[in-house]
Amino acid sequence: MAKVLVIGGAGYVGSSVTAFLMDQGHDPWVLDDLSTGFRSFVLSSKWSHFQVGDQDQLRKLLSEQKFDCVMHFAARSLVGESVHKRDEYFENNVYQTERLLETLIESGHPGHRRFIFSSTCAIYGTAANGEALGPPLGPIDESFAKKPINPYGESKLAAERLLERFAHENGLQAIALRYFNAAGADPKLRTGEWHHPETHLLPRVMKAALEGTPIEIYGTDYPSDDGTCVRDYIHVWDLARAHEAAMKRLIQMGQSGGRFEAYNLGSQNGFSVREVIEGSFLVTGKTTSIIEKPRRAGDAPVLIADSRLAQKQLGFQIHHSLEEIIQDAFRWEEKKKTIPRRAVFLDRDGTLNEDPGYLNSPDLLKLFPGVAESLGKLKEAGFLLVVTSNQSGVGRGLIDVETLPVIHERLNAMLRPACGVIDHFELCIHHPNSDCECRKPKPKLILDAAKELDVDVTRSYMVGDKITDVDAGRAAHCKGTLMVRTGEGKGAEHLLRPGQADFVGDSLSEVVDWILARENEGH
Repeated sequence: MAKVLVIGGAGYVGSSVTAFLMDQGHDPWVLDDLSTGFRSFVLSSKWSHFQVGDQDQLRKLLSEQKFDCVMHFAARSLVGESVHKRDEYFENNVYQTERLLETLIESGHPGHRRFIFSSTCAIYGTAANGEALGPPLGPIDESFAKKPINPYGESKLAAERLLERFAHENGLQAIALRYFNAAGADPKLRTGEWHHPETHLLPRVMKAALEGTPIEIYGTDYPSDDGTCVRDYIHVWDLARAHEAAMKRLIQMGQSGGRFEAYNLGSQNGFSVREVIEGSFLVTGKTTSIIEKPRRAGDAPVLIADSRLAQKQLGFQIHHSLEEIIQDAFRWEEKKKTIPRRAVFLDRDGTLNEDPGYLNSPDLLKLFPGVAESLGKLKEAGFLLVVTSNQSGVGRGLIDVETLPVIHERLNAMLRPACGVIDHFELCIHHPNSDCECRKPKPKLILDAAKELDVDVTRSYMVGDKITDVDAGRAAHCKGTLMVRTGEGKGAEHLLRPGQADFVGDSLSEVVDWILARENEGH
C-alpha cells in the first residue's frame, strides 16, 4: 500500500484515479483548491483545500504527512480559453508547478521526489499544413516533434521541461503521462465528466441525445472514411491503472538518482467523430439531429497514440472498448440527473465588493473583508458559487460590455488563493426601463444559471444587499434568501416585510455561517 498525494483530486481524471487507488488498497490524500473541481468528487476523507503553489501551506502539509508518491493533475485545460488567458494558464500550469517542485525537493523526504505528471498529447500540436505530425496520418510516438499550437499545450510542455530540469539538478524521479482523449466514467459511478462549459465530444453527445438537442460536427471534409476528424479515446479507468503502474515503477527504482520519462497513453485505435456519435446512438438507444459546420482552426485530421513504449515499460494495456466507454459515459450522464447540486447565488456589487455606483474598471474592484474566506467555506461545503447581477450600466452606456469579463477575471484572481473562483456569472445588461425578463427581482437569472449548471434551486440560497436580491430568491423558490448589511443592505433592511428574508447579517461571513449552521442541523 502506498500513501499518495493526489493534487487536483477533485477534478475528472484526478478523482477517478483517487477512486482507483482506494479500490487497490492505497491511501490517497487529495489536495485541491476547488477552482474547477467539486467537493463531491473528493472521495478520500483526507484532503487539503489550498492552491498547490501556496508554499507555506504546502510546507506545513509535507512536514505533517509523508507520502510515497505525488501525482499532479491540477491544471487549466480548456484549449480555447487558453488562447485568451495565456498568463493565467502559465501561472496555474507552469509557475505553480515550479513552486510545488521546489517545495517537494526542499522537504527532503524520498517519496516526495517521486512525481507523476498528468500531461497531454496537445504538446505535439499539428504541422503547418494542418496534418498530424509524423508519418501521414499515423500514430504519434514519444519521439515526435513537440510543437504545440495553443497556450494550453505550451504550458504543459513547459511543465514537462521543468520536470526534466528538476530531475537533472535535484534528483527528481518523474514520469509524464501524455493522455489522448480521456473518456468514460468510474465504473462504480462515483465520478465522471462534469465540466462547465463542456467541451468534450462524448458528454456533449450524451447530453444532446438525452435532451433532444442538436449535436454539432465541425468539418466533414477530412481525409477519413466519413470526412470527420479521427481521435483516440481511452477509458479513464485505463488511465488510472497506468498511473498506479507508473507509481510502482518509481517505487521499484528506489533512490537511483534523478530521471524523467514520458509515455503516450491511448488505445492506438482511431474513431471518427461521426463513428462516436453513431456508436452513442446505438448504445443508448437515443438519437438527435446533427448540424454540420466548417472546420475549426487547428483541428488535426487524425490524432492516434502509439503507446508501445508504455506497454513495454509500464505493462500498460487497454481493458475497455469504445462501446464500454460509451456505456459508462451514458450511465454517468443519467446518474448526474439524480445528483442534487447546490449553489449559493450571490449579488456582486455591495455583497462581494464595494459598490462604486457603476463598476466600469477592474481597478475599482475592492472586496469586502473576509469575502474570499467566506466563499471558501461554501466551496468546502460543496456549494457552487454563482454571481447573479443586474449590470444596468451596460444598458445605460456607462459600462462597456467587453469590460465585464475583465472585471470578473480580476475578481477570480482575488478570490483564487482562498476559495478558488466563481463557478458562473449570470448577468442582466439591459437598461432598467427595457422591461426585460431577466432583471432582478425577476428570478430568470437564478433559474437560467441553475439550468446551465444542473443546480437544484430548492436546495440553494440567494444572498444580496438589495431587496431585489431577496425577492428574486423568493420568486425562484430558493431554500433560503439572505441579506447582508453591506452595500445598500444597511439602509434597505427596514424596508423588508416580516419573513421576507430568512436572515440578515452584518457581513457575508455572518451570512455564510448561518447557511452552514442550517445545513449542519439538517434543515
